[in-house]
Amino acid sequence: AAVVATAELVIMRLGLGHSGMQATAGSAHTLESRVTRSRPLMSTGPRIWSSRSRVYSKSSIKPPSESAPSVTAETPSSKQQGDSNGSNGAPGPQDKGSSNNGSNGDDSDHFKVFGLKISKDDLVTIGLAVAISYGIRWFIAEPRFIPSLSMFPGFDVGDRLIAEKITYRFLRSPSPGDVIIFHPVRGIGQTSLFDDDVFIKRIVALEGDTVEVKGGQLFVNGEAQVEPFINEKPTYVLNKLTVPPGDIFVMGDNRNNSYDSHVWGPLPAENILGRACFKYWPPNQIGPLPNLMHSTSIETSQSQAPQLLSAE
Repeated sequence: AAVVATAELVIMRLGLGHSGMQATAGSAHTLESRVTRSRPLMSTGPRIWSSRSRVYSKSSIKPPSESAPSVTAETPSSKQQGDSNGSNGAPGPQDKGSSNNGSNGDDSDHFKVFGLKISKDDLVTIGLAVAISYGIRWFIAEPRFIPSLSMFPGFDVGDRLIAEKITYRFLRSPSPGDVIIFHPVRGIGQTSLFDDDVFIKRIVALEGDTVEVKGGQLFVNGEAQVEPFINEKPTYVLNKLTVPPGDIFVMGDNRNNSYDSHVWGPLPAENILGRACFKYWPPNQIGPLPNLMHSTSIETSQSQAPQLLSAE
């Protein structure tokens, strides 16, 4: 508006004609109208600028620095170098370092055992499994299989059983009638690197008892024993002997086909490994083993014979 007023004063002083003033006034009016349209409209809301074809809100207008994305110039040399690295597949210095560090870390976490690459975690797992397995085998129970017919008919070749090691350590001492697994006396059986030669027999007498076999009958302390679990009566003769202190006398249920104490003598009690308590093979015979005790007299044994037969 100030510019238009100044222009009118200049024209009037120069003495321009009426027509020229009208033309100038018209142009000034047009200029004023344009300026008026560009002025902000008065309102209580957000300030709005009007234009010929668009309306803008002040809140929607942002400086160019905020809306324009940042662009980094890429030189032809750097682009060519990147393309060449990408096409060749060769990692840069940082990639090489990271790959080398990863390989070194992997190698430090693995061990080679018999040509096999085993990680630390796997090695710890294997060690724990072996330790737990042998701990149970040495102190609680262990599985065994029957390799011969010395305990027939109660045990056949290939039968498998579990021998527990808790009873003789904490509950009671060995007693006649128990089926035990043991290491034979020195010089008997086969010697092995791991001392794994194990026999299975039945206890028939303890320390201080006298044992005698005659007439197809076992006598303990002078009394005949009725044993319904044996395969057949013994056909051999064993002269009377006394079981030494700390020893036991063991025999197989298949009396005529058993390599037992009647051949190589009493067994040291310290050689006992465990008491057979459970058969798990074959499947049709799975279950605990019956507790068969020797009778001390013929009358008592005859009254108990049916029970022993039914238990067997």
